[in-house]
Amino acid sequence: MQSNQESPRGLNILCIDGGGVRGLSSLIILQEIMHRVENINTGRKIHPYEYFDLIAGTGTGGISACMLGRLRMPIDRAISQYAKLVKEVFKETKMIGPTMYKGTKLQGVLKAMVREATGDEGEVMNEVTEHEACKTAIFAMSRHNLNAGMPVLFRSYTVTANPGPDSTIWEALYATMAHPDLFKSIDIVDSSVSQSFVGGELGCSNPIAHVLSEVKRVYPDRQVACIISIGAGHTRTIQVPSPSRWRRTQDVIVMKDMAIDGERVAEEMVARFEGTSGVYFRFNVDQGLQNMRDGSWERLGEAMQHTKAYLRRGDTNQKLDGAVLASMQRRGIISTTNIAGQISSNVEVIKRLTGIKRCPAPTKFYTGYEDENTQVMACITGGKGKLRVCVIYGLGGVGKTQLALSVIERTWTEWDHIIYVDASSSEAIEKALEEFGVAKSIGQGYKDVIGWMECCDERWLMVFDNADTPSTDIKEYIPARARGGSIMITTRLSDLVNIADGPGCVCQLSSMGQADGTVLLIKIVSSRNQCLSDDDKKTAETLVQDFGCLALAIVHAGAYIAHSPGMTITEYRSLFLSQRRRMLDGYNELPATAKLDKRGDTVYTTWRMCYDQLKPESCELLWLIAYLHYDGISVDIFKRAAKDMHSHTYRLSPTDLESQARSHVQRYLSTFLDFDGNWDSVRFTRAMAGLTSYSLIEFDRVNLTYRIHVLVHDWAKVVVSQTTELAIECTATLLSLSIDEREDAETLAYKRQLGLHVTSVLTHRPDIGANHRYDFREVYRHTGQWSLVAGLAQHVLGAFQEQLGADDPETWEAMGYLGYTYSQLGQWNDAIHLQEQELNAWKRLRGEEHSGTLTSMNNLAMTCSRLGRYDEAEQLQVQVSNAQKRILGEEHPDTLNSMNNLALTYSDLGRYDKAVQLQVQVLDARKRTLGEEHPSTLNSMSNLASTYSDLGRYSEAEQLEVQVLNTRKRILGEEHPDTLTSMNNLASTYSDLGRYNEAEQLHIRALHGRKHVLGNEHPDTLTSMAHLAQIYSHLGRWDVSEKLHNKVISAAERTLGDRHPYTQRFRKNYSDMQSRRQLDLQKKMTPSITKAF
Repeated sequence: MQSNQESPRGLNILCIDGGGVRGLSSLIILQEIMHRVENINTGRKIHPYEYFDLIAGTGTGGISACMLGRLRMPIDRAISQYAKLVKEVFKETKMIGPTMYKGTKLQGVLKAMVREATGDEGEVMNEVTEHEACKTAIFAMSRHNLNAGMPVLFRSYTVTANPGPDSTIWEALYATMAHPDLFKSIDIVDSSVSQSFVGGELGCSNPIAHVLSEVKRVYPDRQVACIISIGAGHTRTIQVPSPSRWRRTQDVIVMKDMAIDGERVAEEMVARFEGTSGVYFRFNVDQGLQNMRDGSWERLGEAMQHTKAYLRRGDTNQKLDGAVLASMQRRGIISTTNIAGQISSNVEVIKRLTGIKRCPAPTKFYTGYEDENTQVMACITGGKGKLRVCVIYGLGGVGKTQLALSVIERTWTEWDHIIYVDASSSEAIEKALEEFGVAKSIGQGYKDVIGWMECCDERWLMVFDNADTPSTDIKEYIPARARGGSIMITTRLSDLVNIADGPGCVCQLSSMGQADGTVLLIKIVSSRNQCLSDDDKKTAETLVQDFGCLALAIVHAGAYIAHSPGMTITEYRSLFLSQRRRMLDGYNELPATAKLDKRGDTVYTTWRMCYDQLKPESCELLWLIAYLHYDGISVDIFKRAAKDMHSHTYRLSPTDLESQARSHVQRYLSTFLDFDGNWDSVRFTRAMAGLTSYSLIEFDRVNLTYRIHVLVHDWAKVVVSQTTELAIECTATLLSLSIDEREDAETLAYKRQLGLHVTSVLTHRPDIGANHRYDFREVYRHTGQWSLVAGLAQHVLGAFQEQLGADDPETWEAMGYLGYTYSQLGQWNDAIHLQEQELNAWKRLRGEEHSGTLTSMNNLAMTCSRLGRYDEAEQLQVQVSNAQKRILGEEHPDTLNSMNNLALTYSDLGRYDKAVQLQVQVLDARKRTLGEEHPSTLNSMSNLASTYSDLGRYSEAEQLEVQVLNTRKRILGEEHPDTLTSMNNLASTYSDLGRYNEAEQLHIRALHGRKHVLGNEHPDTLTSMAHLAQIYSHLGRWDVSEKLHNKVISAAERTLGDRHPYTQRFRKNYSDMQSRRQLDLQKKMTPSITKAF
């Protein structure tokens, strides 16, 4: 009985017959098997030693086994080495002597092969540290004990009893090849005793029976998944050499008795495995190789042609598919305990396992979920003497039932009784238990069966499949106690985890892994011998991603493609993207013979059954979620919207659609507020629990947010009772209501989390109104997506100008917002044009010291600074700073912002001491009022570090920059513009410290990030490029540096102009680089000149 501590993966066994030159056919067959395995694994290279647990062989089959297993050669290299060996060893025959070929030649070739593979021709056969993935066994015969008929094994691993000779690899290979008609025997000294060996083909030309006995010995209590036995072609009639060729008449008689055709052994194996299909696979070329003698080295090409013809046959192709499927699935079918003798037929096993007839078999295409298989198996088989209850739960369509059926099959021999129960209703459960009770003569009612389970000493497994009805109390049917039983439950109801019991008893099944999902799809599509193009294989990966790796969708799509003549994966995906529901529901239209399961429910049917049982508040919640992004759905969205829904005002008069949506959203959110208007977490959790209880949505415990499967998310849009336009507007309203003007760290973090949700709404409704765009600008501003901000801000300004007029403060604010956005995008001329208009409007209608005027003046000053107009910038900033200090106070956020900007201008003007003084003051105030990790605090810290660097205080600069970079990475992400700025600044400090290699790596990352986020010609991108060019010059890579410098200067002249400070700085950098290059060249030339004199 299999221990729960063992790996549940079934063993893969490979056995290769001997056959001289004909042995090449064995490797060609194996090459085809590995090629098919790699294709199913999307082309990933897989070597035999990684794929098989034990590889064994005799004669030339022993050579192949050793190359593939012990020497770990790829199959293509093994074929090449085999052909080389055959040509060199069998090319010349001996003129005299009892053997046809030179043993010294064989010995030399074998030593060279081992030396090439390991570096040491004397490498021993038994590995000191055994390779976990594969064991190798080679067969030979004891020359002085041929009558025993028992081969000797040369092993790559250690056994505790009856070990084989302790030899080198080449000695073992020589021994297995030493057929007495071909080569001299070999003497091997083991423990000071010399033993003589001849070729293994004498006693076991097909060693499979001995291999299975060895498997039983070295893998006790394991399960075998696949046995592949490969012959070397049907042999000619066995001709015994004349006594003169071997000189000992008695030996000739012994050889005649033991030289048995390998196919006789193969026929015995067929009889042994009768009744157990899908485990043992025998391959042997039956035409063309019969008369090919062992030494016919010149006929290698002919052997390959005959083998290729054999592989093209329909029956061979079907058998190859079966072997590949069994070996890849690795489902344990036969215990190693029984494998060396007669295998029990399925009928006999079924008779012992009462009740299994009602348990369906897993699909033959079952793939993946190996970790979950291991977990569930360990749970249900580990509770000796104690009841174990394992609950497998998850979204409908993820493969819960197939996982359970796979576990049943893999633990088949663990149970005396298996009771499979359709748990869709109480009636169905009771009926299944009653039928079992009658069949076992236990009693007439289901309670009799439960009572029997409580006192039964035998091992039983009860499976409640599809326990998806909340009104059915599964606990009622679980024994109160049991000594020898376990229970598995598959369900969509997450609440059922409360009845799970035992280690690893809760298995939440989510989507398949990407690789496993792709393998599954390709496997099903290829099941009808459909040849897949490279494009189809690549598209398979993408389609699986489109499905969110949902098992049921993958299976149904695969079946549809396989059944439809001319349909390719690429064509199916094209149709799916435009007609999702139609394509996934298309499975229902397939004939019964084309379907892969009996139920036939599509994913949409499965989810609809859950939806129909939801309460109204859960349904409406699903409608709102349908147009959010499918991941990162936080309670905060609903909580903030509910809190601010009455105070939040639209800047423009709402349209009828906006009014209708806001009314609906406010009515719905009001259900989650108590009498005092406070958020009621219990009520909201109850509504969300309706969705999580059916696994339609799941909770991410790491990020404390919810996520919905991408296909469920798509399907949810179909069940929304509102019109599509209103449904999207409701979700947009929810987001808008949740966005306020606060700038505390928590609120800023929340706004950054909304980026994907805002994008989702805008994707579904690109023409969303200006009221929502006004709020959504803030989200993209804090995620640093300035090009998206610009698009929204342009629309908002246009709408405000049209509806409010040019002299409305909201219009001025919108104009200033767009100007600030242009400045962030490096479009400074466009920015200053708008900002001057805005400032003039504020001054004219609100006065010099209105808060709007001062903010506008501050933003204009920053753009002036960017344009190199530092004196203008300073003048404006001093005016703003003084006014804000007087009106708002020294530590008001706006005052600190003005002081921070003035300090930057001082730094640009080279007045570093004054800049530092101001920056330290601002940093201290921001730490005190906003906190250490507020974006404004980090901005101050970054600016101070830059000034320290300008003053040559590099160590202080580095310390601050590392702190800022790490914090920004954590809070803002790797590609936020502020993070990239920190990365660039730290790289520059590394350069100042002479740490050019570190600087290069960091500048490259910053440059790639800025190109991706800001564009190739954004001023910040050009700055990163210029810094990298300088690094290359410091590293002596002058040509690369010059090329990059020229590229930067050209871009700057084109986008910024000849007179811009950045352009002038880039030119100066280039000039400095050329000067250093000349000096470097002179230094290199000086020794040569001296030497010449």
